[in-house]
Amino acid sequence: MTISINENPILAAALKAQSPLESAETQAKTRQDGLFADKLASILSETAQSTQTEQAKAQSIAEVLHLQMLHTTLTLSGETPSEAPAAHLFDRQTATLQALVNAYSANNPESSQAEPAGAILSQVQELTQPDSNTPSQTQQLTKGSQWLDPIIAKASRRYGVDMGLIKAVIKAESNFNPTAVSGAGARGLMQLMPATARSLGVSDSFDPEQNVMAGTRFLRDLLDRYNGDLDSALAAYNWGPGNVDKRPDRLPHETKNYLSLVKQLYNSYTA
Repeated sequence: MTISINENPILAAALKAQSPLESAETQAKTRQDGLFADKLASILSETAQSTQTEQAKAQSIAEVLHLQMLHTTLTLSGETPSEAPAAHLFDRQTATLQALVNAYSANNPESSQAEPAGAILSQVQELTQPDSNTPSQTQQLTKGSQWLDPIIAKASRRYGVDMGLIKAVIKAESNFNPTAVSGAGARGLMQLMPATARSLGVSDSFDPEQNVMAGTRFLRDLLDRYNGDLDSALAAYNWGPGNVDKRPDRLPHETKNYLSLVKQLYNSYTA
């Protein structure tokens, strides 16, 4: 037997009461699903944007580091003035780096997604900041020759060369830079040529102690070779003993300037 809904008022009322409840639950579920979808889309969008930002930031930092390396290379090779006090080295480099960062940010098409230039500079400085437990080359340069004094004193005692003379040669040759490399290939504090370094038993010309001990020994040999004549010994150190032996009266202008500089420094260190 079939009962019509219209014929049963009680059943009709129950169905009508249940219908709004089901509709409300359906709508709530739909809204919840919609909110979840929106939130998921937002997260995915933020993730994508974050990825792009990180990529842009990494690219910016890599570019700045590359430019900084070029600047440092030019400085060490003598293409930029190196006579300025070492204490101002980082100040000048930071200013240069800031200008490079600003220029890069202005011309980078993705700069709107990257961090501000100041933030990038800060990160670069953190990356290039030396370990506080290890004396860096810049720290060594900043405090002059004091860090080298124990090594110079050891070399002086072993080979009988005055500490002031050793220090003067180091200052003139490398300005106390243990990683200096000349255009001719001379290396380290006392600018040893590779062949000279090998003949003196040096395995690493950039090691301060090996370099200073070998350079002082070479200077001692030259002083003995020229019977203690300082000018001849220094000329041979700069120009080569073979050249001095063959043409002692035809010193190059560079060697004459070298003699004058080293002797002036020697006097200042022994005063």
